[in-house]
Amino acid sequence: MWSADVLAWLAVAAYALHIMEERILDWHSSMKKSLKLSMDVDHYRIIARVFFVLGVIAAVLIGTFPVAARAFAVFLLINALVFHIWPMIRSQQFSPGSWTAIFLFLPIVYMTYVVANQPPAEWILPAIIAIVITAFPLLLLEYGGKRRR
Repeated sequence: MWSADVLAWLAVAAYALHIMEERILDWHSSMKKSLKLSMDVDHYRIIARVFFVLGVIAAVLIGTFPVAARAFAVFLLINALVFHIWPMIRSQQFSPGSWTAIFLFLPIVYMTYVVANQPPAEWILPAIIAIVITAFPLLLLEYGGKRRR
């Protein structure tokens, strides 16, 4: 049976592979068309690195702060749904990063949910944390774009 700590580290590994897939297949260019986000390549690289570090921190803290690992799992779910699966459905075109999002993120998220064995109410805080960490760079980009205008 999978353990929470193994799943937390698999989530980090999956995100590392995801970053590689996005970079090699040029998610940045695809995202500018499908999501209409104003993000340059440097911003993308910084954001990906910060999310990776947050995943590592969540895995390290699994014993003392398991909410962080569940939040990272929810972050992976948001990433898969909002930044890959939904854009593919809308545009009817492949979204770079979708392979790892569908075949790694979704199973890891599901197994994290099963292993955590927590009632749905216990996922509210991890969901809030995941939404905040996902939205934070988007808000910064929006704010930064308005400041430059």
